[in-house]
Amino acid sequence: MYHIKNDKRCLKSAARIGEAFRTILASKQLSEITVTDIQKASGVGRSTFYRLFDNIDDVLLYVAEEEFHGLITLYKDLSWSGFTEHFICGIMSESRGLVNIASSGKTHLISKALRINLTQAAETDNYEFDNLSRYMIAMFVGGCISLVTAWDENGRKESIDELARLMQQAFNYGKIEQILRRPAQA
Repeated sequence: MYHIKNDKRCLKSAARIGEAFRTILASKQLSEITVTDIQKASGVGRSTFYRLFDNIDDVLLYVAEEEFHGLITLYKDLSWSGFTEHFICGIMSESRGLVNIASSGKTHLISKALRINLTQAAETDNYEFDNLSRYMIAMFVGGCISLVTAWDENGRKESIDELARLMQQAFNYGKIEQILRRPAQA
């Protein structure tokens, strides 16, 4: 797990490490990225890297949480159908490196980051959030990750818009909206 304190220097160093990681991920396979690569590209010292992150997986989780937080903030006021379309388009963007991550076998970290962000968004908006809600989010996350993985394995033939439509068809969004958009009981 990463250990980023809420002070200016730590946050700035973590942001630099995250940006360097994104840049490297765009041109190099995740399995080939080293701490030295990230450290050199970010300009932070090795001790600073290890003070903030235990390993590269921690950097991946940090970057994924930041990316998903931004996407969820942008689209959370849409219907689930609209949210899915925009969200899938966002996560499928080559610049985000999700395909690289999916093909590396590290999808569990992406899944964790997405579940954390969706759960926090639902709890923050004061929705009734119960076990069924958690499972619905887990199913949505699993669907997103599986979609990216299958798309990559099938040669990336479909457009991102086609993938979003496939995801919408696979789930009953009316029921998902009904469950996740319930106001909390007073």
